[in-house]
Amino acid sequence: MRDPEEGRLTAVILQYRKNRLNHRLVFGTARFIVRRGWRRRLAAFAPDATFGYERWQAGEHGTRDWRLFVCRTSSQGSLTKIPGVLPGAVLLFEARGKTKVKRAFAAFDAIRREGESLEDLAPHRWRALHNALQTRQSTSSDGIDPLWPRA
Repeated sequence: MRDPEEGRLTAVILQYRKNRLNHRLVFGTARFIVRRGWRRRLAAFAPDATFGYERWQAGEHGTRDWRLFVCRTSSQGSLTKIPGVLPGAVLLFEARGKTKVKRAFAAFDAIRREGESLEDLAPHRWRALHNALQTRQSTSSDGIDPLWPRA
């Protein structure tokens, strides 16, 4: 018998317009991706999948909005409304603004250098990284944080 929760996918809207808009996946494996035109795609994720989603938008004088989300899909429980993620997801990490997003990417690179997969990190590690980036004024130049939880 088929599990009814299996059919509940989370959709992520991916868009690109040169020098104006870039909504893309940073990491994560979609179950499938559907092309919705020249500039738009729709990525569908199975329940309990973790993915990174970047939303960048330019204005007349440069970057207007830059946000980075790490989400975990769920078919039950309360979901957070996230722009471009339908119907929503459990928000594990969020960075807003140029400085915080760049620091987040540096931390992601440090995690990858340690040989860990971003998709497989535990939710408590994402929340710890979120809290560290929101509260600390500076991190080391190579992105490695000595207080980053390792286990």
